[in-house]
Amino acid sequence: MQHFSTLESYCQGIHISKPQWAEFDIRRFEDNMKTVHPRMPQFKHEFYAIALKIDGGGFTSTGNYSTKDLRATVFFNSPYQIISWDIAPDWTGYYVIFSEAFYKRNLSLHGGFSRKRIIEDFPFLLIDNTVPMPITAEEMELYTKLYADMHSEFQLNENHGKTIIASYLNILLLKVDRLYKRTKTHITITQDQRAQDLNTVSRFKTLLELSFQPGKEYSSTTPHQVQFYADKLNLHPNHFNAVVKRITDSSASEHIYRHILSLAQTLLRNTPRSIKEIAFELYYEYPNHFSKFFKIQTGKTPNQFRKEANSLA
Repeated sequence: MQHFSTLESYCQGIHISKPQWAEFDIRRFEDNMKTVHPRMPQFKHEFYAIALKIDGGGFTSTGNYSTKDLRATVFFNSPYQIISWDIAPDWTGYYVIFSEAFYKRNLSLHGGFSRKRIIEDFPFLLIDNTVPMPITAEEMELYTKLYADMHSEFQLNENHGKTIIASYLNILLLKVDRLYKRTKTHITITQDQRAQDLNTVSRFKTLLELSFQPGKEYSSTTPHQVQFYADKLNLHPNHFNAVVKRITDSSASEHIYRHILSLAQTLLRNTPRSIKEIAFELYYEYPNHFSKFFKIQTGKTPNQFRKEANSLA
């Protein structure tokens, strides 16, 4: 695995022009597209990087995370993190790459120096936290302006330039920290919601098994109906069905039909019960309704299925 210890070696390794400064660089993605390697196998470098991707095909991976399927996004990486990419030559946006020494040395000139390491002030830069963060159109506009202003100052390369760049960089870090905390809260909420959904689906499957045990009696609703399970789980049928679909990619009714069909095939194959008896055992009020259901699901009548099953036994 390649390891780049300087910005110059990094730029050379990905096939772009040399950096203007030894410990800081800012680029527009579109300026790199003509020469940069579109595919980079896993490598490491010794710098922090924060990127604003506005658009473009392909993806970049940092640690356990990837920008795949994300368009407008802020993503970043930390020193020694494993990075790779496979990108199309149409990326637009910006990135900054810098050393901790650059940030602390130049920020200290106007009283912003902190003795703490940068990851203590900005824990989102910890290797385990570097999750890409999608942004809204409004956020993209604000970030684009910040990067563009920093890029313009960098191109001027005039007196106090490094101090001004460090100030821009500090603003960027503060904004990304705010974005990260909001995204992390959303991720936590999403994870909690998924845990609740998984619990709902688990309870549904248990109810489905128990509801077709022999000898039970039902009145207004039957275990064939989505409403039956939604009521037992104290959920609105539409919400209940959406949860099941979200977790399993099948609707609640599809799960019910599959379970009834499996029970019916087992009874037809392994018992001498009549079609009428099986229909009643599966809580069909009329045997012809059961036969119609079975034919729709398998393309065969219950009698045809039984004869074929017996001939193979």
